[in-house]
Amino acid sequence: MRCNYYLRSPSKKQGRSSIYLSVSYRGQRCILFPGESVDVKNWINDKVRKINKPKPVTENNALIGRLNRFEQLVRDTHDDLQKTLNGVVSEELLTGIVNEKIRPTELTVQKPERILITDFIQTMIDDSQPGGSRKTVDDMEYNPNSLKPYTTTINHFNKFQETKKKKYFLTDITQTLINEFTNYLNSFLALNASAKYLTTFKTMMTYATEKKLIGVNVSLEIKVRVRKAKADNIFLTEQEIRAIMELKEFKTPLYEVVRDIFVVGCCTGLRFQDYSMIDLKDVRDGFLEFDPEKMKKKYQITTKVIIPVLPMFKEIIAKYPNGFPQSPCNQVFNDYLKEIGELVPSLNIDYKKKMIRAHKIEYVPLKKYDMLVTHTARRSFCTNMYLRGIPVETIMAISGHTTAENFMKYIKADRRMHAELLKKKYEEGEKRDL
Repeated sequence: MRCNYYLRSPSKKQGRSSIYLSVSYRGQRCILFPGESVDVKNWINDKVRKINKPKPVTENNALIGRLNRFEQLVRDTHDDLQKTLNGVVSEELLTGIVNEKIRPTELTVQKPERILITDFIQTMIDDSQPGGSRKTVDDMEYNPNSLKPYTTTINHFNKFQETKKKKYFLTDITQTLINEFTNYLNSFLALNASAKYLTTFKTMMTYATEKKLIGVNVSLEIKVRVRKAKADNIFLTEQEIRAIMELKEFKTPLYEVVRDIFVVGCCTGLRFQDYSMIDLKDVRDGFLEFDPEKMKKKYQITTKVIIPVLPMFKEIIAKYPNGFPQSPCNQVFNDYLKEIGELVPSLNIDYKKKMIRAHKIEYVPLKKYDMLVTHTARRSFCTNMYLRGIPVETIMAISGHTTAENFMKYIKADRRMHAELLKKKYEEGEKRDL
């Protein structure tokens, strides 16, 4: 965050001028007024050295202290909001809360009418539709898939209201209500599922604050504590992927198509929305080159991804000279995938999935193939390449991960695998030394 003070009337030769603070951070910029002024002769306005600040003279001692405290107030407010929102703080929200802190009687809720919480979440959904007024922090339209948890949150909150035998309005939001809704979700949902809907509730509160339907301090005073557990999911080893690849008999031709498309995902590290729609015209000279959908939608830029065609990918390409058949949707794909996995002996074994529900650890008895989903392909690619000793930066360049922290969440190697990788790399080093 960059904070710089300026005079509102910098060209004044004499007299007093009000002071404003220019704040820039993560693509946002806002102008804030601390309610201070200064005699222009006691202000440094050096355009060459780009210095704007009060002169260090006796008359300015108290002013300098107040300006320093105001800047610290702005920084602290931003940090508190960022922790609450887990994202970029809009300039409107930061400006509103800072102004209320220094002039609390000037800003009040503009629309005192009582609005049901569930109705407002629906309004947020409507505003987020293509062409709507609500945009992401990158000023982009929302992906319809990202809005699905909003509708589910409405359903959960309606059932919560039934248990309380009352309906709640925006003005009823208190820490007690948040805590009770949190306990309700945690009583029957896994911790990560509960976190998804609490995050939506937090987003709703922020949007209501921006609309001035609830006081701007609500986002700071009332805490929505979103806790997540490390996801218990699997990856497929290269041997297991090969075993899936060697399956010959299927119920219908569509099962074979699902198998082939899934293996392509395991060989490319792409997201389902990309590996399920690969155009074989983009495969040239042993490489797949194309623009990932997520990058195009989120940033509206061309971000070319170049992926080598690995052996199993090459085998599958040879089967479809006219291009891949159309893939089923994600949900249907997952259903077929589990049935395919059941045919592989190494996946047809007992598996206990670890979950946190009602503040207790539970182990849900499943089969390993029950854990197969479209995203298992991307996770398998990243983990297998990592275990082969491929540099993390190289894998990230192909998978499209932007931070090592996010990438490492995909690595599902256990301690034994890490130990074997270390042993392998050490032995390679010894051979070079010889």
